Amino acid sequence: MKWELVLITIVYFIVLFYFIRKGSKKSDSIDDFTVGGWSMGIIVNVGFFTATWVSAASVLGVPSLLYSLGFAAVTGWFAGWFFANALLPFIAYKLRKPKFPVRTIPEFMRLRYEPHVKHSKLQVWSSLIMVVGYISYVTIQITGIGYLVSAMTGLSYQVSIFIFLLFTLVTVLGGVWSVALTDLFNTAVIVVGLAIAAFMILPQVGGVTEMFIQAGQITTPDVVGGTAMTEGGMFSPLGTFSIAAMVGIFLSNSLGASVAPHWPTRLLSAKNVKTAIMTPLLSNAIIFIVFSSLLVIGIGGRVLVPTMPEGMATDQIFPLLITDYMNPVIGGIVLAAIFAAALSTANGMILQSTIAITYDIFRNMSKKRVKDSSFIKITQGLLIVVAIIATLFALNPPAFIAMVAAYVFGLFGAAFIGPMYLGLYWKRVNKQAAYSGSITGVISYVVFSVLIETGTIAGVLPAVVWSVLISLTLMIICSYVFKPAPKEAWEPYFVAEVSESTQETIDKAMQRIKEEDEKKEAAV
Repeated sequence: MKWELVLITIVYFIVLFYFIRKGSKKSDSIDDFTVGGWSMGIIVNVGFFTATWVSAASVLGVPSLLYSLGFAAVTGWFAGWFFANALLPFIAYKLRKPKFPVRTIPEFMRLRYEPHVKHSKLQVWSSLIMVVGYISYVTIQITGIGYLVSAMTGLSYQVSIFIFLLFTLVTVLGGVWSVALTDLFNTAVIVVGLAIAAFMILPQVGGVTEMFIQAGQITTPDVVGGTAMTEGGMFSPLGTFSIAAMVGIFLSNSLGASVAPHWPTRLLSAKNVKTAIMTPLLSNAIIFIVFSSLLVIGIGGRVLVPTMPEGMATDQIFPLLITDYMNPVIGGIVLAAIFAAALSTANGMILQSTIAITYDIFRNMSKKRVKDSSFIKITQGLLIVVAIIATLFALNPPAFIAMVAAYVFGLFGAAFIGPMYLGLYWKRVNKQAAYSGSITGVISYVVFSVLIETGTIAGVLPAVVWSVLISLTLMIICSYVFKPAPKEAWEPYFVAEVSESTQETIDKAMQRIKEEDEKKEAAV
């Protein structure tokens, strides 16, 4: 193991621990623990939001896509993610509007569609979709970072992923504030580390202009034994994909990502509507720096290494550049950036998965009121369990984990696009529409994905398009066939001051107990 990597890792952990301690002190109440008390300022919220966009899958996967596909990665992935960020202010404007917004996205589904029920099955359904998607995605994050740390340090893969588990647990046990402050730090590490990596590559390829000239002349296969690329193929907007497949990728990464629950949840944490709206807009500027750096790393990597060495896959291009084209100190800083990217995504998703289980399922379905202190302790205990489960999966990832992770944003899109966008902008849409739209959206997405993947039907329209069309059609029909949603369901998102009956309904559903009642409970 190189001493430079050890030293940089120790410095990174010391600074990280400072932010962990600072954040943990802010998580005494259920509001603070789940959503930061709806009080985060613009700087913290932008860091919190941005770090989740840049995962290990992005930092390792995007250079790999650029290396093998060229600008097709920009068409499907870059464009999709930036469009998602452009859509999120429209969600933020409505979602953050209430004085006391929801604490989770499944709770939004409950309050928007069935605010009067004692126990919401729609809230449970939404939570289960989140848990399946996030645990699968976190497992892939852990797997990727495990291989990278192992290759860079010489530690075994098993030791590497358990080190990552330790870092993850330390950050999530303090709740959302702990995750947010560590993500603020991780955002800085990611931006600096990836920018340094790009600046290290550029001189070796002769600068930006020369890099693109050489990339356009590449005809070698990306891996040994692979298919040769036609000259200029690196600049093809479709690469090896059909138009339908590329549309599906773009829509999953844009519409699907915009309703992936962990991003709207971060907008809920903002202290007001203005902060929530500005968060994704300012985040785009930071993400532009990150993905510009990844563009240089991916395309520059193809210029430096026209074909991957025998036995190596394209997703190893970034680690190869670190070890062979950067000095150890720079390599250590870049490794810290990749580690930060993985950590900032994994901790948020593990926290959201666990809160979905304890808050949206257990607390929602419990016959007795769960006290804030008990909820936090239960959640902290389950956080350990969920993180360990994801790590155990990563030891030998099952095939279904990789399959779900590959389709996770399409899955979220199928489940939440209709209920969220229609729910926020159309008063009439009702609970029958939400149930039918979300459930049939998920089922149709899975069915059409399988049919297209097996060649049973032609993929003229991608699965995510079929599922969203079916979901929206059913929601519109149900909204007119059944009676409109009650005033208490839509009022918080359409008027500045809600009626007394609506506020009472919200307080009851969220189990918001008045101070005097809390004291009476404590006395008993």
